[in-house]
Amino acid sequence: MPYAPELIDTLKQAARAAGELLREGYQGGGPIALEHKGPSDFVTHYDKAAEQAIIETIRQAHPEVGFLGEETGASPGEGGNLTVIIDPLDGTNNFLHRLPHFSVSIAVREGDALTQGVVYQPLLDEMLWAVRGRGAFLNERPVALPPARPLTEMLLATCLPYHAKGDCATSLAQLNALMPRVAGIRVPGSAALEVAYVALGRVDGFFSQGARLDLWDIAAGIVIAREAGCAVSDLAGEADPTEWHSLLVAHPERHGELRRLLIGAP
Repeated sequence: MPYAPELIDTLKQAARAAGELLREGYQGGGPIALEHKGPSDFVTHYDKAAEQAIIETIRQAHPEVGFLGEETGASPGEGGNLTVIIDPLDGTNNFLHRLPHFSVSIAVREGDALTQGVVYQPLLDEMLWAVRGRGAFLNERPVALPPARPLTEMLLATCLPYHAKGDCATSLAQLNALMPRVAGIRVPGSAALEVAYVALGRVDGFFSQGARLDLWDIAAGIVIAREAGCAVSDLAGEADPTEWHSLLVAHPERHGELRRLLIGAP
């Protein structure tokens, strides 16, 4: 798609508006009220308010775009084939426990292609963003993928299934395949951030199969990771994220090795 700086600028503005609401909720006193959407799947007033703030900010500047939001579902735009994919609070469980690791995730899909992405950590005021073909950035600093570490020095991140949500046996088998070979595995709790963090080298890879990830969880992170030079695919090698049932993000020199270990897990 033609580079439209005003669109990515609007995405960043929307992420900051949502992030301000999340900071207020996180820093407030007392327990945060929640609703149950399903097993281990919670929603708060702040999820809904943040998503509404994102939609209003973007729609005011770009009425032509449609939306796919975790909380509000799909809504059409006034024309064209641009869809904004929103996870207003990725890491709701962390947020509920006031664990300071959550994010706002916003991506743009043109047709079937993911072309722009923003992942914002409001407590650190860190904006990771990318436009396809234009590179990835942390705030205004270009991001360059660090050199690949050997497997024995790699720190990986993943998501794990809990409370009837996902395939525990697959996750345990993959952990068993990797744990003897890597320096550490973390489960921080915001997939959007962890996928984007591979681009920074804060983790050396992200994988998930047993835990279900929806497109809004990973779309923006995928754009950022790819623009930084990461290899991104599902474990079957499928390139289209809408068809994925798993995810592996890593340095191109380590992606194949990790994929072989993960798909070979009994």
